[in-house]
Amino acid sequence: MKRGFTLSLSSVLLASVLLSGCGGNNGSQAGEPGNTPQQSAQTSGNSKTVTLKWWGGVPEENGPKAVVDRWNAENTDIQVEYVRFVNDDPGNVKLETALLSNTDAPDLFVSYADAHLERRIKAGMVEPLEGLIESSGFDLEGIIGSENITKVDGTIYNLPGSRDVKFIAFNKASLDAIGESVPEPGWTWDDYAALAGKLTRDGQYGAFFTPTWEPIAFDVLNSAQPKDAYYAADGTSNFGHEAFRKGLELQKKLIDGKNVMPYAEGVANKAQPQDELLNGRAASTYTSAYFVRYIKDDTAYPNRDYQIAFAPMPQWTAGGNINNSKLNDMTSINAKSPNKEAAMKFLSWFLTEGNTEMLPGGRIPSSKKADVAQVAEAIMGDKAQYFDKESFVKLLNTEYTNTEITQTAGLTEMRKAFMEEAEKYFMDAQDLDTTVQTIKQRADEAIAAAK
Repeated sequence: MKRGFTLSLSSVLLASVLLSGCGGNNGSQAGEPGNTPQQSAQTSGNSKTVTLKWWGGVPEENGPKAVVDRWNAENTDIQVEYVRFVNDDPGNVKLETALLSNTDAPDLFVSYADAHLERRIKAGMVEPLEGLIESSGFDLEGIIGSENITKVDGTIYNLPGSRDVKFIAFNKASLDAIGESVPEPGWTWDDYAALAGKLTRDGQYGAFFTPTWEPIAFDVLNSAQPKDAYYAADGTSNFGHEAFRKGLELQKKLIDGKNVMPYAEGVANKAQPQDELLNGRAASTYTSAYFVRYIKDDTAYPNRDYQIAFAPMPQWTAGGNINNSKLNDMTSINAKSPNKEAAMKFLSWFLTEGNTEMLPGGRIPSSKKADVAQVAEAIMGDKAQYFDKESFVKLLNTEYTNTEITQTAGLTEMRKAFMEEAEKYFMDAQDLDTTVQTIKQRADEAIAAAK
């Protein structure tokens, strides 16, 4: 379903983003030991203070601290501690270990991949939210919209905290040097590959892909089928789709043409898009909304005399208007939390107004009411000199089709098969036909086993 991204924040909320900064500090620190959900109701006179633990992958200085400080200053009866986990495989294992704990479990937690959320739901870690939404009075329709909520087996297990927009970020000076303008919405994957070749020069690759992310075949497939991209209409896996094969082939051609870093080198060095683009080793990178916080970091990435420009993800079909956007920061409540109502109260506030504190860190609110121009200004803040503002605002103004996953059978194993077999292809351990056939076979077996 196509819908424009036009969220309209009130001026009061925007003012809070630009002016409030850190708010009040009640003295509690994220990750501090001793305050567990089972011990979190603290008696003071005749009143009780509930302390909630909120686990997420965003560094606290990029928004969560401001959220927590503001909430804690305004809500003496419910205090929140933010605990950061790194959103990688060890970090997600750490979160799941905590969720199983009887002494140190999160009350709220964020999932950043559908496969992770699916695994947590199956393990009984996630509380169904319908009853809490109703009892809290949260305006689901007005803030998020029921059309934007993904249910698993008909049940709501998360509410999205942000809108994750995937895009190609460019060193604008590199584009200018070859006489190319910033690509417009509607460009294709073939256009992208051709431009990466033109941008490649001694000492600078034309493009960069994060080795630990799903290969771009996933996004090529999503641009052809935004809903349940992993699944074909007949219930089997969708890895036989022409767009999936094209995505694998395109990435391999860029690797072989030395337009991107060799795959093995990227894995060995744990290469990250911010390091490659902002240190000048790549002219462009495939990334998403979180990346803007690095653009603003002129301590880690100093001496930049160029701006970063933005283009929406390429299309499978020219002008197809499927610019991959996804409601993300999937926030759930721990099924074992003794403080579910308090957790829902905080989550309702966060989604209604609190997540505006995340804007300076590059988190675009999931709210249907945000104003694009104001969002862009709040994100850039006092670092606007590093942004090509015209292309950034255009990126946010682009009409998006949300990618959706409503089927989850075998999803974790399917993703594992995709990553493992694609790596063999990129490192010349097997050919394209074998890679596609093996991924599809493994995925179909995973779906059958799950059903």
